[in-house]
Amino acid sequence: MDQSEAMERFGFEAPDLSGAQVESQEMAQMPELQFDKSGYTDFQSFIFKVSQLPDKPATKKPAVKTLAVAKGSRVVNDKMEKYLAAPGESSSALKTALVSPRHYLIYKNEKLKPKDDSHFTLGTFIHSAFLEPSKFDKVKVLPENAPRNTNDGLIALIDYFWRLLGKEQKDLSEFKQGQLKAELAELEAEAAEQGYTFISAPDAEIIRIIRSSYRTYGGGIIPKLIRNGRTETSMYGIDPATGLKVKIRPDCMLLEEQIGVNIILSVKTTSASTLDGFMRDAAKYRYELAEGMYLQVASEITGRKFTGTLMLIAQTVIPFQCALIWLDAEDLEIGKYKYQQAMETVRQAKESDCYPGFECYAEEGARGIIQARFPSYIKAELKPQFIPEQYRQE
Repeated sequence: MDQSEAMERFGFEAPDLSGAQVESQEMAQMPELQFDKSGYTDFQSFIFKVSQLPDKPATKKPAVKTLAVAKGSRVVNDKMEKYLAAPGESSSALKTALVSPRHYLIYKNEKLKPKDDSHFTLGTFIHSAFLEPSKFDKVKVLPENAPRNTNDGLIALIDYFWRLLGKEQKDLSEFKQGQLKAELAELEAEAAEQGYTFISAPDAEIIRIIRSSYRTYGGGIIPKLIRNGRTETSMYGIDPATGLKVKIRPDCMLLEEQIGVNIILSVKTTSASTLDGFMRDAAKYRYELAEGMYLQVASEITGRKFTGTLMLIAQTVIPFQCALIWLDAEDLEIGKYKYQQAMETVRQAKESDCYPGFECYAEEGARGIIQARFPSYIKAELKPQFIPEQYRQE
């Protein structure tokens, strides 16, 4: 049964799911995770390899089509829209499966996804420009005092686009307003096709600051990493444990041909003012699952061992700075476990055609009634209170 049929069948009134449960995350109570750390690149080794990195790739990057070695897998340079439309379990979907199968089902239902009607989003632009720095040069501010409801304003905008696109100027004095608007619309479409982004002056100043941090951070290491990496690469494969289709699209891959090891580089924007704040948000959004999934799936599809994750973050709030974070091997191993658990949850839900919501946390036979407690910090001792005599009413 497909997703829409499942939604129609179950709606928001769940059937009797007293026997349905989601596996407990026992590793959350583990004081220390036992795993083979030799499967990960240690920090000092990575720093040494980065120090040897040339400004430009010293060797030719392997062809995309040669990266896929697992049966039924493929690696391609495709557009994000095509990747999003392709079948397969993504990290975003699997994060919801860790909440409940019903959350996963609703996430996968296209009709319920909110539409994004925004035109310019700072975080989206930063993410794109970090991976394709030439986009920084194509951020422009439209002329001020050029209202689109007047002929003079339209002519000023048309003249701006002619100069920007290197077009020959012509006399517009006899054009009616409808003709001017049509001419402007064509020019704007052409500019968009050429990769130009038009923003407000305040946003342009923010991007200028972010670009400066991007170029100078760590002595210029960020552009060097990106130049030696592979971006816009989608991977499609089959999870060997569950038989389900999976897909990943790492922001950037640093391959052993360039750096001596295979590393995933992920770009994140944040509204956190501190690094600790970002890491708390990262845990909230289950970044560890996504990063663990990238390492595991990329290794399975390519036959290469991906052994580490570097996270490039950029603030979308003052002071608009960048940072590079090397993720701990234990956190990545936990992410792999969560990925595997989420995949197993999805497999069971699909095979049983049953997508319980929060009732999956209830004990068997409890009819979905969950026993829960407040967080432990409510036990904190209350500070004593007293009312001084002079404040008491007679």
